[in-house]
Amino acid sequence: MEKDVNMAPVDMVKISKKYLGLWVAFDQCSKPIASGQTIEEVIKESKKKGFPKPILTKLPTENFGYIL
Repeated sequence: MEKDVNMAPVDMVKISKKYLGLWVAFDQCSKPIASGQTIEEVIKESKKKGFPKPILTKLPTENFGYIL
């Protein structure tokens, strides 16, 4: 069984500005570990860095916020 990871809040605004329009792989603590134009290249790079099952997302091409 995996142990729980205490996650601190992550400022996605800074991350999204850097990776606008790209696929991004994150580790379990929401740290970006790879990015690229295609999901295939991001998965390949993540595996090379020792992360066989990263959290993947594609960031929008524009930076905008949501109010919940």
